[in-house]
Amino acid sequence: MIRITSKVEGFRRGGIRHSKTGVEYPDDRFSDAELQLLQAEPMLRIEVVEEKASAYKGLNAKEAIKLVEETDDLHLLDTLEAGEERKSVLDAIAERRKELE
Repeated sequence: MIRITSKVEGFRRGGIRHSKTGVEYPDDRFSDAELQLLQAEPMLRIEVVEEKASAYKGLNAKEAIKLVEETDDLHLLDTLEAGEERKSVLDAIAERRKELE
C-alpha cells in the first residue's frame, strides 16, 4: 500500500485531492511516472505501508462519509467499500460513485 499525506487539506496533485489525514492506495494504483511525480512534490508525504484488510477500518462513520464526499478518486471508493458494513457509509459511496461516473 502507498499512503499519501498532504501538508494542506485538499491539495491537488496528479488529479487527486489529497488529505492531511493520509489516504492509502493499492500498490498498483499509480504508474511509475505518476509515483515519481507525487514523490517529487514537497507538499506530499509518500510512504509505503503494510497492506491491511481495510485501510480505513479505524474511521468512524462520520469520518468515512466525509472522506467519501470529498474524494474524486474511484479507486479510493473501491478501497473504502472493501469490507465496509455500515449502511450509511455504503450509501454515501454509492452516491459519490454515481456523481463521479
